[in-house]
Amino acid sequence: MNASSNRCVTFDLWETLIFDDPQSDEARGLERYRGLQAVLADQGISLPLEDLKRAYEESAPKLQAVWNRNDEVPIMEQIRLIIQLAARRAITLDRSWNNTLEKAYVDPILSIPPKLNEDGPAILQAVRKRGYKIGLISNTGRSPGSALRQLLDDYGILRYFDATIFSNEVMRRKPDRAIFDRAARMLGTENEAVVHVGDNPEADFWGARNAGMHAILLDKTPPAHDQWPSQSLYALSRANMRGDTSTIEPRWRIEALTETLDVVDSFFEAT
Repeated sequence: MNASSNRCVTFDLWETLIFDDPQSDEARGLERYRGLQAVLADQGISLPLEDLKRAYEESAPKLQAVWNRNDEVPIMEQIRLIIQLAARRAITLDRSWNNTLEKAYVDPILSIPPKLNEDGPAILQAVRKRGYKIGLISNTGRSPGSALRQLLDDYGILRYFDATIFSNEVMRRKPDRAIFDRAARMLGTENEAVVHVGDNPEADFWGARNAGMHAILLDKTPPAHDQWPSQSLYALSRANMRGDTSTIEPRWRIEALTETLDVVDSFFEAT
């Protein structure tokens, strides 16, 4: 079929196009707070590594509490929180340090990257060949959209996307309607002309549906959150996951990304 140019497919990122694991997450955390320690030491502020590790872990539930309200926490606010928790007091950070602090905090996602879903490139290419526009709608954590775009470029798949929307740039998180509305506008279409694919029942499936989009749940078995450290963002996000899947019809579920195209076609052929 030759799809109309205003018909679009959007994808979630984490646990849909890329996958993380506890070992990489832990190594990334170590690189982050070691980097922060080095930058602060250069500015005459000495904080023990064990205090920064403690603060990094203590920051996770505080960040998750904000994210549960679909709000965002800018990267420098995350960094200030960690440093304050480590020092157990307020520390004034000169704005001229921001770039080096952010680099220390953000770059580990590129040096210790998550794994690319091996089905991703072929599916994106196939969706593109169908004539659909492609978007990415992703919540962020400790890695902002700028770094995640670089990651996608490193994987060789950024070129497939007509629009990439990250929560730290919109300052609202899925399932808030605002991020889905932004995606449709950036793709130059209406919400009802978008099919969104993602793994999270609340953020992706019900979030997209409530925004007036079609939705497909990637209903695979995720890694058990109890395999992750309890203070990790992955474990906290999974423990706080909401959204009832019992009423999601089978035709709106897929078990692998390879099934995406047939279901997308069926949606658009019916409209």
